[in-house]
Amino acid sequence: MRISTAQWYRQGVDSMLRNQSNLARTQLQLASGRRLLSPADDPSAATRGLELDSMLATVAQYQRNADMAESRLRREEDVLGGAGDILQRVRELAVRAVNDSLSAGDRQAIAEEVKQHLDGLLALGNATDTNGEYVFGGYRTDVKPFADNGGGSYSYQGDQGQRRLQIGSARHVASNDPGDAVFMGIDDGSGGTTNAFAVLHAFVTDLENNTPSGSTLTALDNAMDKIQGVRTRLGGRLNAIDSQRGINDSFRLVMEQNRSDLEDLDYAEAVSRLQQQQLILQASQQSFMKVEGLSLFNYL
Repeated sequence: MRISTAQWYRQGVDSMLRNQSNLARTQLQLASGRRLLSPADDPSAATRGLELDSMLATVAQYQRNADMAESRLRREEDVLGGAGDILQRVRELAVRAVNDSLSAGDRQAIAEEVKQHLDGLLALGNATDTNGEYVFGGYRTDVKPFADNGGGSYSYQGDQGQRRLQIGSARHVASNDPGDAVFMGIDDGSGGTTNAFAVLHAFVTDLENNTPSGSTLTALDNAMDKIQGVRTRLGGRLNAIDSQRGINDSFRLVMEQNRSDLEDLDYAEAVSRLQQQQLILQASQQSFMKVEGLSLFNYL
């Protein structure tokens, strides 16, 4: 089989260009640290990489949701702690008020302090978070939850909604408690229900009339029990968030390792390949130069 000079020349040039392309690709891999420079390098691995990127983005959203839920719950926890402290102080005053040795003036002084605590408790019921949304409004975060209607009447203007955030593939957590589940529907000790604000208002009225009642203690205890129950459930949700955040982190590490295995470069292998490709290119260049110099005229 005859090979023409033009054909031999073209094959030699094509071989050198192919070797140069292989060398350039390896150099680019080393510079980028990536095995896959384009999806065409390994379509299957590229597809799997896109799937892993999507899963990582989803986990990142779960973590942001967990952070948001924790922030809201921490704010609620602080408010509930303040409300519990107020009720505890008012209870101490209620115990003192039933002491027969106190005068009407003494009870009037206690009433003035309880008024301040009532204002403080109402302010906590209408507390907002860092976004300016009402903590206890349910879904109605732009409406002040509790209204003072006068005469010891207080109403809840929010709803019963709980905002739930997804913090895992199969896990949601409530990031708030509606105000009626916290401050309303309290057993007044006589078979009826009342609310925490009305309990304090009634106590003030009794003190101003110099007729403190022992039933105030029962209502205050029930109010504190209700708030403590909410705090207990809230603490369980915070624990769930911490637990799920750890699960998400572990899953993220596994996926990042899988993506690294697919896309990242084995530097030791790449450096060895680079050296080999350099030798192959040099050999092809030298061979081409030597053969190119051959001619029948050199032997005539």
